[in-house]
Amino acid sequence: MLDIEADAPLSPRDAAHAHRLRALALSLGIDPAGLDEAVHDAASQYASAAYNADEDDDRLHDEAGHQAAAINNGGLDRQVDYLVVQAGPEETERLICEAAA
Repeated sequence: MLDIEADAPLSPRDAAHAHRLRALALSLGIDPAGLDEAVHDAASQYASAAYNADEDDDRLHDEAGHQAAAINNGGLDRQVDYLVVQAGPEETERLICEAAA
């Protein structure tokens, strides 16, 4: 079974980045809905990279979409944590600033 958060435990360094980026998002007034697409994109990329082409690609991407929705429903904290692990802190910061624009 696909687990898009399997690689998602935050290291201490990632946790510090996530804390800083959550504060940035709050200071910019980011609505969590502004990061929904970024979380779905990261989940889809994870599904594509994690499994072989001979697996049921549609099923994997559907499952990734369901799990991404759960992350999005968890609010800004879960979104930022997930994006820091999957996309890195620099890309997450860019996504937050883009959502604020």
